[in-house]
Amino acid sequence: MDLFQLTYFVEVAQKKSFTKASKALHISQPSISKGIKALEEHWNIRLFDRKGKNVELTEMGAYLLPRIEGILNDFTALKEEMESPQLLNAGKLTVGVPPMIASSLISPFIGHFITSYPQIELELTEVGSLDIVSAIDDGLVQVGFVALPITTEMPYDFFIFHREPLEIVMPPDHRLAKARELTLDDIKDEPLVYYAPSFALNPYIHSFYQNIMAHPKIICQSNNWDLQIEMVIARMGIALLPRSICQRIPSGKAVHIPLVDPSIYWTLALIWKSKGFLSHPARTWVQSFKDYFKDVKITIDDESRHKEHDI
Repeated sequence: MDLFQLTYFVEVAQKKSFTKASKALHISQPSISKGIKALEEHWNIRLFDRKGKNVELTEMGAYLLPRIEGILNDFTALKEEMESPQLLNAGKLTVGVPPMIASSLISPFIGHFITSYPQIELELTEVGSLDIVSAIDDGLVQVGFVALPITTEMPYDFFIFHREPLEIVMPPDHRLAKARELTLDDIKDEPLVYYAPSFALNPYIHSFYQNIMAHPKIICQSNNWDLQIEMVIARMGIALLPRSICQRIPSGKAVHIPLVDPSIYWTLALIWKSKGFLSHPARTWVQSFKDYFKDVKITIDDESRHKEHDI
């Protein structure tokens, strides 16, 4: 029995798949299978039940998982204590960033981080929130920015750093353009310029339509704020965009009206795995980000009504 075999066990248990564990650890699947088999023979137990392409922990495997995770976490902490800070704050860090997160929100921090930790090689991967979650699950990205809510079987920690309401964007001559505020029921039959499936706002907004027994009449989908605005200006439909994006619309080209009943929020968070191995550059990124945004005031109205924002 060795630490590699224990690491294989934890990764397979979390991902419920030998294939996904192999990709995350960059280890061949036969090597992982061999390591798991060695553990099972060493303890004379069965750790997993195979169910097609997926695996499930046996009762004994479920009993051992938190204890082995504790051993690996203790070993990682000890290893870091024995290494110098110069070595710890070095290496490669891959961060997932959705293209639709306004660059003004995180670009100042990125500049701050690069200046503070020049020995950490930073790589940014631009994909939607749902793809970022998958990339973290598969070990391709260590930390990432997402729009909440997200759905995942993996245990995550997160830090919310921005929250603002969505508003309704429409041409100035639209029949509803002079309203002071509108409900989702008011616009449920309007053609909608919408978000791509890989973006968390796509299923999130859709869930609010379902609550009023309606279905969004999507005419096109885009991953680009400016393109959505241009399509509204061209009178192709209306759009639901964050307030700060609405404020960038040229005067007279379109109007934006508060959406009430329900209010729908664009909530941004930094996420990372709460269990398993997290590299020191990733830990440094998380702590630095928290410190950088500690003075940011986030207003969350009636939090008890917005539990859907939790991961």
